[in-house]
Amino acid sequence: MAKFVVELEYGADTERRLEVRPAHREYSKTLADKGVLLAGGPYEDGAGAMIVYEVADADELRAVLDADPYTEAGVIANTTVREWNAVTGSWVA
Repeated sequence: MAKFVVELEYGADTERRLEVRPAHREYSKTLADKGVLLAGGPYEDGAGAMIVYEVADADELRAVLDADPYTEAGVIANTTVREWNAVTGSWVA
């Protein structure tokens, strides 16, 4: 399994993003319950969010991101994806 850090930059349409947020959070909860989403949440300044996923590979991550209600609603201006090699911390066995 691979870990990915995903940084989301929100688009300018805050009203639309807030409308979609309950569906996005429900989707995120489903992923967390499956062990796919390890941690995530918005930045304090409201400009975006950071999410850590654990999936088989980049193709699976792309499918997860594409199915996110935020992606479907077009409220994300930019997405940065980086594979992450966690070597220390409570997530590391």
